[in-house]
Amino acid sequence: MLSYTKNISVLCLDELHPGGNKYYKLKYNIAAARQQGASLLLSFGGAWSNHIHALAKIGQVEGFGTIGVIRGERPKALSPMLVEAESLGMRLHFISRQAYREKSEPDLLATLSTRFGEFYVLPEGGTNEYAVQGAAEILEDLRKFQPDFDRIILPVATGGTMAGIARELAEGQSVTGISVLKGDVSKQLDLETRVAELIGADKGSSRDQNWQIDHRFHCGGYAKCPPYLESFILATEQELGYLLEPVYSGKMMWAIAQMKAAAEISDNERIVAIHTGGLQGRRGYPALVAAQTTPSQWRGTHS
Repeated sequence: MLSYTKNISVLCLDELHPGGNKYYKLKYNIAAARQQGASLLLSFGGAWSNHIHALAKIGQVEGFGTIGVIRGERPKALSPMLVEAESLGMRLHFISRQAYREKSEPDLLATLSTRFGEFYVLPEGGTNEYAVQGAAEILEDLRKFQPDFDRIILPVATGGTMAGIARELAEGQSVTGISVLKGDVSKQLDLETRVAELIGADKGSSRDQNWQIDHRFHCGGYAKCPPYLESFILATEQELGYLLEPVYSGKMMWAIAQMKAAAEISDNERIVAIHTGGLQGRRGYPALVAAQTTPSQWRGTHS
C-alpha cells in the first residue's frame, strides 16, 4: 500500500502479482482451459494491450500455447509489447480493423479455428464470468493491508475488475469506477448495463446500490494523454513514489484529484485507489518515457 493523502491509500496490484488485475482475470480462465483439455489460448487486443501482454506471460508459465489476434495490419516495426509477446512464444495474427469489429462473431472464430486448430478463447480485455470470479479475490488481498475502508476507486474499461470487487464488498462499502472510455450516453448506458450483468445484481439489492461509474474523466478518450494529464502524471509520480500510465491509473488519479478539489471526497472518507497495473503500456508515450528519472517501480516506500 502507498500513502497518497491522509485518507487515501493506493494498492498497486502489480506489486502483488505480475500482470496486475490481469493476473486475477486470467486465473480461473486458465483453470477452465486446463479442465477442458485445451492447450492453446487465443485472445484479442491492440499493439499495447495489457491483456495480450499478460496472456503471453501467463501462458508460457502455465504451459499453454498462445495466439494474439491483433487489431490492424502488421506494422513494419512491432511495439515493444508485441516484441515481448512473441519472445514469450505467442503467435501474433493481425487482422483489419473492420474484421476486428467482428471478433465475437462465430464466422471469424471459425476462420481462426481453421487456421490454428482448437483453442480456448478469451474476449478482448479478458472479461467474462471467470474473470469476475478472479477479480473478486482482489478484496481478499486488499484486506490483508487495509481491512477497513469506505470506498474503492479504480479505472474501468470492460468492467470485469469492478464487477468482481462490487460482488465482495461489505455492507456500507462502495466502489466507484472511473471510465477511461469516451462515449455517448448510449455507450455509457451499455457499460452500466454490462457491469450490472457481470455483478449479477438484483434490482433493489445491496449489490445494486454499492457501485457507480463516473464518465467525466476520460481525458479525451481511450489511451488519450493531453498535455494537462501528462503534466499531472509526472507531478503525481513524484508525490506518490510510483509510476502511473495514461490509459488507466493516470486517469484514475486525475479523477481523484478533481473530485477532492470539488469536495466530492470528504477528508473523513477512507479511500483505497486501486492501481490495476499496465505500466508496460507507458512505453507508448515518448514524452513520459523521456521525462522518467526513476525506476519503473520504487520499492521501499510501501506500508
